Amino acid sequence: MYRIVEYFLLSIVSIGLGFSESLEETLASMAKDNAQLYLGPFVTVFGMNVNSGTYHNAKPHKLLGFDLTVGLSITSVTDADKTFDFVLPDENIHIPITIQGVDKTVAINPNDIYDTNRTSSTMFGEATSNSIAINEDNLRDVIFAELATDNMSALEEDILNEAINDADPSSGIEAIPTPSGFDLPTVPMAVPQLSIGLPKDIEISLRGIPAVDIGDMGKFTFSGFGGKIGLNQFIPIPNIALPHISIGYYMTNLGVGDIIEMKNSIATFQLSKSIPFLTVYGGFGLESSSLDVDYTYTDESSSYPVKFTLDGENKFRTTVGARLKLAILTINADYNMGEFNTINVGVGLTLR
Repeated sequence: MYRIVEYFLLSIVSIGLGFSESLEETLASMAKDNAQLYLGPFVTVFGMNVNSGTYHNAKPHKLLGFDLTVGLSITSVTDADKTFDFVLPDENIHIPITIQGVDKTVAINPNDIYDTNRTSSTMFGEATSNSIAINEDNLRDVIFAELATDNMSALEEDILNEAINDADPSSGIEAIPTPSGFDLPTVPMAVPQLSIGLPKDIEISLRGIPAVDIGDMGKFTFSGFGGKIGLNQFIPIPNIALPHISIGYYMTNLGVGDIIEMKNSIATFQLSKSIPFLTVYGGFGLESSSLDVDYTYTDESSSYPVKFTLDGENKFRTTVGARLKLAILTINADYNMGEFNTINVGVGLTLR
């Protein structure tokens, strides 16, 4: 069991280190609007993962009974959440034009002259960067429309077109690269959890790992707590006739240096029924996830801080699963249906 725990802890740290370094570089090249779209699915996917595996038996432990479990959650990412439409900069592009010795400047909205195919990878999309190029025909048409006057003669139109051609307006305008993703059709997340029984059919849980230093970026943090209370004690019917019923609440926070802070919570209604060696469990959950982002955006001419908060789309989930108990060893697996579908498998030691 120690080796299993060690392996999963190392996997968590490795994921945190790899993502944090690459993510910081990617975000630094994106303004706020695109960063929000790029990270949008991240909140919901990781929320589904982190809020999974909170229970595998609705019956709380007896006094000082416990279990130490390491769960692995795997969430599938839909194709729709692998791409987004890249948002072009708000600033107008200024193009100088000289017409018969008179210097003019044309201010053009980027949305009028760049190609309309602006598909970009989200964090989970393909690990390639697209290039949004200038549509030269649109560019020339926009410049002509800006400089043309009513009742222009054919000669004046020819002079204007010649001036536009001489200026070669597209020569100073670069294509815009879109961010690349991490090419993740599924997203894994390992969550260690310790649960301990208290009086009055109450159980408390601690989740996560100690903080890990990730160099200049700060620390990778992953921690949480929660608990549940059994409801059968309040129902005047013999337990043999009813499944075990509990309600629980769990919070789990995740941080990546000073860039990302994620908060997740889930309230659960839990049911389970046991026979020797086997427990069938399930229930419903009301959950939420939010992401606070803080980074510095840098372009060719300036840099400035960017801060925003994103809320996940995961609100309600249904869980069905089963646990096998062999002496003090437990193995469990469950399927979670919500905004995304998540599989959770776990192995642990349990007593009482």
